[in-house]
Amino acid sequence: MRLYSLLQHDMIRIVIRLFFLMLPVGGLMAQPTYTEMYRPQFHASPRNGFMGDPNGPIKFGDNYHLFWWGHLRSEDMVHWQEINGNALHGTPSGFGNWSGSVVMDLNNTAGFNSAEDTAMIAVYTLHEDATGYQHQAISTSLNHGSFDFYEGNPVIDSNEPDFRDPQVFWHEATNKWVMVITMPVDRGIRIYNSDDLKSWTYLSTFGGFGARKEVWEVPDLFQLPLNGDESNQKWIMTCGMGPNRMQFWVGDFDGTTFTIDPEENFFTGAQVAGELFEDFENGYGEWTVEGAAFGNQPANGTLADQQEVMGYTGAALANSFLNGDGTTGKLISPEFIIDHAFINFQIGGGSSGNELGLRVVVDGEAIQSVASSSDSEIMQWRGVEVSQYKGQTAHIEIVDEATGGWGHVLVDHIVFSDELYDTRVENANWADWGHDFYAGKTFRNYDFDDDRKVWLAWMGNWTYARDVPTRPWKGNQSIPRALQLIKGQHGYQLIQKPIEELNTLRTQEYSIAPHMVSGTRGVAEFQPEWNVYELEVAFKIDSRDQVFGLVLAQSEENGGIKVTYDAHTSVLEVDRSGTPFSFAYKRISKAPIHFPEDSILNLHIYVDQASVEVFANGYETSISSLAFTDVLSTEISLFSQNDPVKLLTFKAWDLASIWGVTPDQVDRPEVPEILQIDQPQYALYPNPVQNRGVLTLSNISVDLILLRDMGGKEYHLKVEESGSINLPDLATGLYLIRFEKTGEVFTEKLIVK
Repeated sequence: MRLYSLLQHDMIRIVIRLFFLMLPVGGLMAQPTYTEMYRPQFHASPRNGFMGDPNGPIKFGDNYHLFWWGHLRSEDMVHWQEINGNALHGTPSGFGNWSGSVVMDLNNTAGFNSAEDTAMIAVYTLHEDATGYQHQAISTSLNHGSFDFYEGNPVIDSNEPDFRDPQVFWHEATNKWVMVITMPVDRGIRIYNSDDLKSWTYLSTFGGFGARKEVWEVPDLFQLPLNGDESNQKWIMTCGMGPNRMQFWVGDFDGTTFTIDPEENFFTGAQVAGELFEDFENGYGEWTVEGAAFGNQPANGTLADQQEVMGYTGAALANSFLNGDGTTGKLISPEFIIDHAFINFQIGGGSSGNELGLRVVVDGEAIQSVASSSDSEIMQWRGVEVSQYKGQTAHIEIVDEATGGWGHVLVDHIVFSDELYDTRVENANWADWGHDFYAGKTFRNYDFDDDRKVWLAWMGNWTYARDVPTRPWKGNQSIPRALQLIKGQHGYQLIQKPIEELNTLRTQEYSIAPHMVSGTRGVAEFQPEWNVYELEVAFKIDSRDQVFGLVLAQSEENGGIKVTYDAHTSVLEVDRSGTPFSFAYKRISKAPIHFPEDSILNLHIYVDQASVEVFANGYETSISSLAFTDVLSTEISLFSQNDPVKLLTFKAWDLASIWGVTPDQVDRPEVPEILQIDQPQYALYPNPVQNRGVLTLSNISVDLILLRDMGGKEYHLKVEESGSINLPDLATGLYLIRFEKTGEVFTEKLIVK
């Protein structure tokens, strides 16, 4: 199954890349005015064609450059000008240009500089179509616009199909170029160095920590001062885990090897707030051991004949695979008084819930029982609520009563907490909790005039990247974010703050005076003309029972984007299911956040026609998601469930378009017309309708009905004599129905659930 998953992921990427090679690129179409429906108005996007991973973001000569192998240029990382739609020239037939990086060869190490110009050099993966092998190549540019293929390519030859996405930078301490590049299937990051960008030497491989369920891609390696102390620089390694997550590691780099920090969250588990009950680092202690499955001491990872165990914290865990799946047993904890609302832990192994898992027992009865979500040696974070049992005596049982295949359980790092950490994903430092933040890359500053470390990422997801309802382009980048690294009671955290240059887009400011919000309250004080704006909102939390937030981009027809904070669990949620695109069921993003020490939740939100980016708790947490908003749905509301909540701050800004577009110029959806024949109005119901359901068309006969999805695919529908229409198998989402009658054409929106 794992091999199938990996092959499937790579096949998806290859098919999507081939698909977008057939789309129009710069120069083949008249330049649009960036007025298309869903066009981002302050995010970098291409005129047309596909934009994926950001490649080689750099600053040189007072200009920022951003590549996706098209080329954008900017003076402020906000206002972008497209230089060309295809910057790499001369690639031999039978090869494709995949992701990579760009450097400025200030010291002419490669010998490509002229007397007047410093060479800009692209380093990227050269994908061999016939074999699937992935080589590394370079191309050079003296005009700093487009690149010429180096005749000595490849600079790293290989016979491997998964060896890609080189990120290259100059390492001052060793006076060499350094490359980090992924081995996707092996979940490793190789490190090379070079004197001249042409000849590369393998140095080491980093791996073994972080999320490894899916392939690794698009790495980066850079420095950040810890807690603002410029004398204490830490190295940050990042990479994407397909199809859409970004993770990072904190450590040190000596020019040869990246070494993870001994106080990293992978060893301490500090990112999960609360009282550590058991981490199995010092034996079983006062736990009672029954049976033979768990042995007389915790396992140091993987046991004999077991697939690799991944995702536990520290060096040891409870693992009942001792002598295989045939053994059984139980670990019983000492008793404790329940004084926290939740118990969080890591779990893996078999998914047979009746025979395996972690049980919380009160008065001899299991009040909670959790097994692995799937048969897997990859552990995930789970959490259970026990608040109703506060003050009662309890104990925990880790149970293995199964003897068949996958008849074992893995448990580690049990934490009593007032915050729920039920992420159901692997143990990793996640850079963003949304579905659309991938391939993050940092700007390298060759002007040496800015100490900030700024990055951005592709706002996309390989699950549905081909199907997003945008034309003639697909894909855009996130807003640029200035990075900081902090370490405190919650371990290492990556702070991402939108760059200050974005403030230049602000036009009129709106605000709301502090007041209590109870139920739902429409925001009359700020009524944007389009979904292109910025919000700063703060709420005072007076009760852990409060559930509150905002709804954005809504109307009577569309539920919009719902941003919810649950004070009881301390979980922030972004729900985009109210917008007219299915997102392949990846509709809701949840982020566990630390309950604010001052009981004030701060949110900073950017909305841009096709996306929402939410930053919380002083930029400790971000959720980045595509959300294709209806240009006619611009209403905003505040809400509070259970107890009222105090709104402390509400500031809003209309944001100017970086393309010079105004709201009245934006393409709008077809407004359904009233179809009348002999006066009676037609009716189409139900709407929304279930997939493969039956529609009824009353009061009218038509010659032809076409159903069109947002990607342009059409379905011919047949109307029975009764007026019923049997729908084919459709993906959930928004569709347009086109009625034709005696030369007249009418349209209606249809939502399929």
